[in-house]
Amino acid sequence: MVLSLFLFAFSASAQDEAEIETYFAETKLGESFNFNERIIRFKEVLVDSRCPSDVTCVRAGEAKILVEIFKDEKSLGKEIITLGANVNSFKTNLAKFFEKELDIEILSLSPYPKTSRKIEASDYQLKLKVTKRLEN
Repeated sequence: MVLSLFLFAFSASAQDEAEIETYFAETKLGESFNFNERIIRFKEVLVDSRCPSDVTCVRAGEAKILVEIFKDEKSLGKEIITLGANVNSFKTNLAKFFEKELDIEILSLSPYPKTSRKIEASDYQLKLKVTKRLEN
């Protein structure tokens, strides 16, 4: 039985590789990323309390960003996404605005805080990864 599960997992994995498209986007604050007839607009950094990289903190902190999703120039809704300081990749709940076959991940919010500099709103950049599972 264990062997059959392994073989199933292996064959499913091989099929997934052939049926996945991955897209990357980098947007500055106020800019948009167009995908699958939808637009993801990086609206605002609501909070950035991530622990500066040149400090040792008891708590890592977090950042909260606001994005808005559009289709045909009509807003489908806004979403607040909370990012932990030490998260390399964060799957979002933005998929509810898209088809079930999509995974949307936040790869990073930069620049990362340092005590020696103040981050201006215009400096923020959001990196996204969209994975689309294709149907046979």
